[in-house]
Amino acid sequence: MPPPPPRARLLGARLPAAAALAVAALVLTLAGSATGASPNPANTKPDARVTLDRTPATPAPAPGGGGRIPRQFVGLSVEWSLIERYMNPAARPAFAHLLANLGSGVLRIGGSSQDLMPYDPAAPNTLRVITPDDLAAIRATLQDTAALAPDARGVGRGTPGWGTILGTALAPPAEARTWVGPEHAVRFSDGAAQVFAGPARRAVVSVGLGNEPDLTYDGDLAAYLADLAAYTSAGAGRPFAIDLPSTSEPILPWQTIAGRSVPTRFFWDWPAILDAVGPATKAVRASAGLATTDHFYPLARGCASDEYRCATIERLLSEDRMANLAYQVHTHAAEAAQRGLAYRLGELNTAAGRGVDGVSNVAAAATWALDAMFTAACPQPPDRPGTNNACGTGAIGVNFHNAEVSRFWAPEEGNAFYNAIDYDPSPAAGAPSAAPEYYSLLFFARFAQDTRGLFPVPVRVTDPGAEGSVKAWRMRGPKRTDRLVLINKRAQPTSVDLQVAGSAQAAVSRMAPYDPAGSGRTLDAPQVRIDGRAVGADGRWPGFAPASEQADRFGHLRLQLGAGEALVVTPR
Repeated sequence: MPPPPPRARLLGARLPAAAALAVAALVLTLAGSATGASPNPANTKPDARVTLDRTPATPAPAPGGGGRIPRQFVGLSVEWSLIERYMNPAARPAFAHLLANLGSGVLRIGGSSQDLMPYDPAAPNTLRVITPDDLAAIRATLQDTAALAPDARGVGRGTPGWGTILGTALAPPAEARTWVGPEHAVRFSDGAAQVFAGPARRAVVSVGLGNEPDLTYDGDLAAYLADLAAYTSAGAGRPFAIDLPSTSEPILPWQTIAGRSVPTRFFWDWPAILDAVGPATKAVRASAGLATTDHFYPLARGCASDEYRCATIERLLSEDRMANLAYQVHTHAAEAAQRGLAYRLGELNTAAGRGVDGVSNVAAAATWALDAMFTAACPQPPDRPGTNNACGTGAIGVNFHNAEVSRFWAPEEGNAFYNAIDYDPSPAAGAPSAAPEYYSLLFFARFAQDTRGLFPVPVRVTDPGAEGSVKAWRMRGPKRTDRLVLINKRAQPTSVDLQVAGSAQAAVSRMAPYDPAGSGRTLDAPQVRIDGRAVGADGRWPGFAPASEQADRFGHLRLQLGAGEALVVTPR
């Protein structure tokens, strides 16, 4: 077969010279595969050609973590109203295993419930109030997690492998929250300090002040900034670091936000917010970085008044929705970095309003989540293509949100459709279980987290309608070994001819849709597997089982990517 086209021609003139030495080149042709029939690798030309360049990469460090994916990048977000479901004594062992499988990360406790649930150290422990018992359950979970996995025990300088962001209220007084105010936030922080005393204090990454203030303050920036000043002056969050503003935005095309042609809540007010709280944010260093936080949802459950919000698998996996994420992350991460602050997506998932059945709880959600994590780590701004190819700007982590299906304090009604980890809604409140998105976290944590040399791999397609349907990322793992991740967001399989210079073999692990009924479902399959394996009922992961692929005498590997599949190739 002919060799791949010259790399310089594939990459074009937009890449800086240093990046051009460090990325792989991929060309995708889609002729003959639109029917969904699986190509025969032995008798057809490949849909894609890839060259994995093993030239050492030396990207310069950047405040936003460019070129590097931090060790605590992955994370989960859980509502306060579900502490009893995920972390009660019967559920905790499996939940701790599910966290330990990921090695290290950040567990955010918060969401809308943090502005609705008071902290009361003297109250009985019920679903509607935060008590020291809830804080103790979080501490016990992190301790159990650390005991299970070496990677969960420490991340340099004694920082725990798994840390927590503890959310408390910062919102205008209302009938549903007559208790809210700076004094309440101080009382909560004092209570957290008592439970997380001694060495356990390192486990608290920060205290999150308020959730989506653009909604709770109804767009009144002046009122929000005044309350921020009152809270920080009172010492809210101390002795811990604080993170904020945890803003949300309407679900809109990035072009309308960039053009400022629509109301955007606090999107363009980030510089004013960060300038106002910068000194207080920097006063105590967070164990996982001085973080500012943001939320993102590409779709919504409720869409009767705006069709753009309506959730389908096709819309979820479309590149225009990923471009919206890239625009938001790049804009706000850059504004944070200019002020010496890091940026984290504190809340992220497939569809606002607790997800959508048939979209958020199927294999397509895992495919999207994997793409979203790489996009957050190295966003390519759609308004300035090529300017972040060296990954100099990006998020230091993401937290996938988990909630009840319909309303707070009614866990028996079932899981939110987008949950990465499903709790047991039965009266037993037993072991939580891995949902499709969890496998994307597991895949990313094993092969991308705590790596350097991250670069997006350019993809050229011959079918304009397939732009962005196959994504590729290159990074450097332990012992300076290159890795290449390929994500097929298409509903059709794709064959790949991979040239691995200087290596005859490669280890290949796959994340793939799994249909237990054997009916051929792919993107809408109800389950996901990695290397054909599933997480056990007790939360234990049996381990990865990569296949060994042998290159031909010209250094070519012929690989097949099924619909919705992702694979990582590590030359040996």
